Amino acid sequence: MDFKDALIRRGYIFHSCEFENIEHGKFFVIIGENKNNYAGYFFINSNINTYISKKSELFAMQMLIKRSDYPSFLKNDSFIACHKISLVAKDKLAEQIRKKTIQYKGYLTKEDEERLLENLRKSDLYSNEEKDSFFR
Repeated sequence: MDFKDALIRRGYIFHSCEFENIEHGKFFVIIGENKNNYAGYFFINSNINTYISKKSELFAMQMLIKRSDYPSFLKNDSFIACHKISLVAKDKLAEQIRKKTIQYKGYLTKEDEERLLENLRKSDLYSNEEKDSFFR
C-alpha cells in the first residue's frame, strides 16, 4: 500500500526494523497526531516485559489483542504496550514508508481502537495536554 503523509490515520499498524536499541523488527500502532508528529508508536509485543509486569500502573496499560483479529500478521495473541508515548516526525515516517523501511500491516479493529482510547484517556500516566493532543 502506498501512503501520502495525510493518509496515515489513528489505528494504523506498521512494521519496522529501524529502531534504536532494538535488534529485531517490531509492530507498532499510531494513536494520534499533532501538527508535526505522529504519536503512540505503541509497540506490539508477544509477551509483557518482566519489569512492566511488576509495575501495576504500567501493567494496566498492556492491552491484549487477539491473533484471530489480525491473522495476516500476528502469530500469537499479543499486547499493545500503551504505557509510554513515542513521537515520530510526520516527514520522517513518510520518508521511511517511501523508502519501504516501514510497511503497513493493518488497522486496529474498531473495538480495539475504542478500548485503547478509553484506557489512555483514563490513565494517570498521561498529562491532560497529551490526552487533549493525541487521544481525543
